[in-house]
Amino acid sequence: MRLKIYARDELKCAYCGIQCKVCDTRTCDDLSNACTLDHIISQKTLYASATDDKHANVLRRDPKNLVVVCMTCNSSKQDTELYTWCMQTSRNYAAIIAEIARRIAIAV
Repeated sequence: MRLKIYARDELKCAYCGIQCKVCDTRTCDDLSNACTLDHIISQKTLYASATDDKHANVLRRDPKNLVVVCMTCNSSKQDTELYTWCMQTSRNYAAIIAEIARRIAIAV
């Protein structure tokens, strides 16, 4: 599934737009633009809303809740909700949501 999401998102960070690179984090010399997947709705929130662990795992793996982001953005956001993170970092929330909507409209 990870590779399908990489292809769907064309290896571009959904939050800052840079081109990400797929690399082994143990051997990569510059991780700032390393390709990662981020949960749009944080895993913490997903687990809180799930009926049980099985349901939480289904929610956690939903490709409509995953987007490619660079390591810098992912490390900065962590488990912060997207809207809050955008406000804290002066990101354009509306533009990011529009980009995410465009991406998840593409079948995985």
